[in-house]
Amino acid sequence: MRTRTWVIVLIVVGVGLAILIGVLGTVGNETQAEAQQNLCSSLGSLDTSITNLTSLDPKTASQSDYQSAVSDIQDDWNQVKDDASDLHSINTSTLEGAWNSFAQAVQSVPSDASVGTAVQDVSQSANQLVSTVQSTASGLNCSET
Repeated sequence: MRTRTWVIVLIVVGVGLAILIGVLGTVGNETQAEAQQNLCSSLGSLDTSITNLTSLDPKTASQSDYQSAVSDIQDDWNQVKDDASDLHSINTSTLEGAWNSFAQAVQSVPSDASVGTAVQDVSQSANQLVSTVQSTASGLNCSET
């Protein structure tokens, strides 16, 4: 009887450990559906931030407004990259290419350029990035971007 009791105790402990490992293994892991929703949300934020930049009024916007808009876009891009890395089934090469073109255009703007000139200099690559963001969101079946 004594050996049988030990076997039962070991089986119960083993099952308990297996359940505990299973529960701990899923803590903090998001499902692919959640990852997709997060990416959709971050793509929407990026789209909005780019639109905010290209909508700056050169007559009233300051250099600080321009820099803030560019910074918002950078922050949103970082979130897009982070969210995309959680989604196993996405190819971001087209999106990254559009981002690289935009980033290069922003870096090419002279530091003493007026807001109007800066926005004009980055508008083509910004529009391409918006188009790519919207295309990516559409491919993910995002409800809004």
